Amino acid sequence: MSLFIPTQDIYIQGPAGYLPSRVMTNHDLVKWLDATVKPEWIQNRTGIEKRHWVEDNEALSDLALACLKKFKKTYPLDPNTLSQLIVATISGDYPSPPVSPIIQDKAQLKNIGCFDLGAACAGFVTGLITAAQLATAQHKDILLIAADIRSKFLSKRDLSATSLFGDGAACSLISPNKKSAEFKFIAGEMYSDGSVADIIAIQAGGSRTPAHLSQEPSDHFLKMKSGPKLFVKAVSGMVESSRQILKNTHLTLEDIDWVVPHQANLHLVREVARQLELPNEKVIEIVQKTGNTAGASTGLALSHLLQSNHLKSADKILLISAGGGGLAANVVLERV
Repeated sequence: MSLFIPTQDIYIQGPAGYLPSRVMTNHDLVKWLDATVKPEWIQNRTGIEKRHWVEDNEALSDLALACLKKFKKTYPLDPNTLSQLIVATISGDYPSPPVSPIIQDKAQLKNIGCFDLGAACAGFVTGLITAAQLATAQHKDILLIAADIRSKFLSKRDLSATSLFGDGAACSLISPNKKSAEFKFIAGEMYSDGSVADIIAIQAGGSRTPAHLSQEPSDHFLKMKSGPKLFVKAVSGMVESSRQILKNTHLTLEDIDWVVPHQANLHLVREVARQLELPNEKVIEIVQKTGNTAGASTGLALSHLLQSNHLKSADKILLISAGGGGLAANVVLERV
């Protein structure tokens, strides 16, 4: 575990959330899969009613740039104070090069550093912690875009995985400057459990099995080991890590006004809330309309909370995330 508490005030503009225009309802999904199940079966099993997918000609950089464009409509970007671009994703345009320099160039963000951050479903929250650390060290602004495309890695032969995932992005600016800020960064903590790293995986395309050497077409699609192990591991990890960061920051759940968990599926979100003994009205749920958007998930949910106008000054928000590779990250924020 790696608790981080900034030594100076660090603030967050946004996030602005973005979903592709293409909507895939459960009815659309059943038709796309040519499956025999009824759309209601998917909703009962996952709690998801619809998800958004990119078009066939769109890549991760297109999704991220659309989100950045939306962000800039509300929040100014000062090139003189911007130091780094972090792109939290596991679905870049290509296996190589990273997608962050592609986005940097297309966005005309000159004279800054950039890098990809691969933390799967913990992408946005891990990105927040990393950006807050850089902003503290450099006294500069850090731009974070968490974006993932899962739709292009889903198999028409795998209903259980395909029914869960959608595409989306979330963009924030992390800064020592309070101007235009929505939140203050209080603390962040990251965790990992590599013993479950293979539960969700795309097996071909890396150095273990290069794409041109793969003999099994299904290895190029996302595979998820179903069953209670994945669900129990995800829930227990999110619950235990939530308690740990609160303990380490001398807070209790009674001090937290809002909880924003990773939107894996509705049953997981509600089980985390049940085990933490949280009232439903304190827990943000958007997975019904977005599906599991991987690294963008928690950022999209926080954007939803921000747009709801339910936040009050000094409200404390707990972000909880966990995902592929056994990675997890939590953050405590305060409404400015």
